[in-house]
Amino acid sequence: MSKSRLQLKASTAKRFREFSKKNNSDQSESLDLVLDFFEKNNLSPFETLVPSKVSLELLIKKRIDAVIAILKNIEKTQTKPSLLMLELLMEGRAVPKLEVAKKEKVSASNKKSLAQLELEISRLEEVLKATKRDLEYLLQNVEIKSNAFGPDYLKLNIPRTEFEQFKVAIKQKN
Repeated sequence: MSKSRLQLKASTAKRFREFSKKNNSDQSESLDLVLDFFEKNNLSPFETLVPSKVSLELLIKKRIDAVIAILKNIEKTQTKPSLLMLELLMEGRAVPKLEVAKKEKVSASNKKSLAQLELEISRLEEVLKATKRDLEYLLQNVEIKSNAFGPDYLKLNIPRTEFEQFKVAIKQKN
């Protein structure tokens, strides 16, 4: 390994020797590590790491624009409709007839489908009861096993074919 000399100020050489001693490495190794650090991180010792005022200003402007967009959205979707409804109530005016007509159509369709809804509810209650029975059966057949080399685990004590049937039944219910 050939050696080379560098011309440094005495104070700089002294600082570098102290740096090398503090990090328990020889001077060549320390200099290699410092150079590698700057190259790997695309850093230059001639530039500061503090972000410039321009980049900070752009970042702040972007965040302010995002906040403004959120506030405009809130105003458009929440505040203005609420204010309109309050103004209508204060003036004693009725709500426009389009909205009333829509509500009447919805209530008429609700009356028709009340029987259908009751049938759907009863069907869903039956499905819920069956699912609860299946879950209780599975829970009764689960056993906690201790593991000497890791966390405990659960073991399901039912035949594989029966487990496959449960999977198929659950997929059909959805």
